[in-house]
Amino acid sequence: MAYIEWQEALAVGHPGIDEDHQTLVDALNRLQAAVAEGRDRDEVAAVLYFLRDYTVSHFKTEEALMIQYAFPQASSHFAAHSDLLMQVSDFIAEFRSGKLVQGQSLVDFLETWLINHILDSDRALAVHLQGRVLAG
Repeated sequence: MAYIEWQEALAVGHPGIDEDHQTLVDALNRLQAAVAEGRDRDEVAAVLYFLRDYTVSHFKTEEALMIQYAFPQASSHFAAHSDLLMQVSDFIAEFRSGKLVQGQSLVDFLETWLINHILDSDRALAVHLQGRVLAG
């Protein structure tokens, strides 16, 4: 069973953003499984790096849409993205150094961050995009 089940309640109504979010949920589920099952560091690292890299790509896509369609909350949305990436980078640095890291606490943090961000910031972005595309 998945750690986070994708539900339509998480959909923001923008097909590209929703598809990316589903991929992020799947990756987070893979990370949670790797941590919970005590898989070796290489397996955990591979999932963690995929999650980071995909998140960077997804954020670039969202940020380009924010600029293209003059999203009024763009600066705070950009800051939220930047803050998350800094926190994930810190975790990766600890992981690489071999420090004992609470993997489950990272998974829980990412789950909370992702769901809250989707339901608040990304939903607001999607509403703005729908208004701009329909008006355009």
